[in-house]
Amino acid sequence: MEDLGKRFLLSSARILRDENLPKIREAVALLSDQELWQRGGSASNAVGNLLLHLAGNVRQHVIAGVGGVPDVRDRPREFAAEGGPGRKDLLDRLTQTVEEACAVFEGFDPALLSERRMIQDKEVPLLEDIYRVVEHFSYHTGQIIYAVKAMKDHRFPWYRHLDPKGN
Repeated sequence: MEDLGKRFLLSSARILRDENLPKIREAVALLSDQELWQRGGSASNAVGNLLLHLAGNVRQHVIAGVGGVPDVRDRPREFAAEGGPGRKDLLDRLTQTVEEACAVFEGFDPALLSERRMIQDKEVPLLEDIYRVVEHFSYHTGQIIYAVKAMKDHRFPWYRHLDPKGN
């Protein structure tokens, strides 16, 4: 089980750092600081809110919940922001958070994955919580990409090799 647990932890780090984060960085690089904070409507979040939210979620669940540092997250503030840091600052913050989380994953004892911890006022098994964090990060990565595509009428090249028309 430990080999499988270690593979799970390393895969979790790889998906966050090497798959999702580069796509977020590429997409967000197409936005101006003003576009970063544009909302599609009152029920929508701006890309800036999603970047704050991803950094907060990963910090709370992985760095604090798994890594054991104090949890200092203010989740409502992530969504309430109607402006704030620019693109570079938000991407740097998210990158630093992902790097810290990956260090937690890479140094974590897989034998403890079945341990239950209090995270976000719920007792959760660590393996399940990590799985949800990676899924949650991927979900919001897709939202960011979709928002940028809609704002910029841009197609990303990541899967063109699978399209027989090359679109």
